[in-house]
Amino acid sequence: MKEEEVRAVLVLGLLLVLASGAFAVIAVAENFSGGPEYAVEIFGNRIATLGAPGLFLSGVALALIFCLGLALLAAGRKRHRRERVLLGSAPAARTTAQEAGEAEGRRPRSGHRRRRHLFGH
Repeated sequence: MKEEEVRAVLVLGLLLVLASGAFAVIAVAENFSGGPEYAVEIFGNRIATLGAPGLFLSGVALALIFCLGLALLAAGRKRHRRERVLLGSAPAARTTAQEAGEAEGRRPRSGHRRRRHLFGH
């Protein structure tokens, strides 16, 4: 992926997360009516009238959209980080400390660091 594509994925993911979160907050804040049928209204406009199963399934769909946005954000950040590491790992000029270490018979330390393991994995 090119950098523009990575940014597009990040923006799309962020947009999905923010839009679904805002929709859920507004829908819940404006709909406190009880009963067997729920009239879903946002800013005074009735969007739909749903029963309990329809309301549950629409919440599931909204949660899936939110998770899709989070997955896009995570994938975009991972790709962006990987490209930064690849660009930063270009061979650099040898320093005098590296040359002195090789003269003494020691191997120079690589730039690779161990990753932190969470929960023992």
